[in-house]
Amino acid sequence: MTESKTKTTNPKATAAMIFGLISIVLFLLPFVSIVLAIAAIVVGVMALRDMRTSGEKGRTYAMTGIITGVIGLVIPAALGILAYLFFTNQSAVLFV
Repeated sequence: MTESKTKTTNPKATAAMIFGLISIVLFLLPFVSIVLAIAAIVVGVMALRDMRTSGEKGRTYAMTGIITGVIGLVIPAALGILAYLFFTNQSAVLFV
């Protein structure tokens, strides 16, 4: 009998990627997007740490989760800043 030693994908890495992608899709709901983005970053880092010791696959998924999490934080922040400048009549500062 031969044992098949296939490495499984780390579930935290998969969760990080899903959280990150959903945070980008839901950028018009900033509170939801920011929470999901932070979760993607935290879970992605946890997955990378776990994979060092366990030897599981999923490094690409974890990195995707971290990167999309950062993007999911930047988009609502940028939109919030632009909305603040637009509604407080400070938009001239952008074009000077």
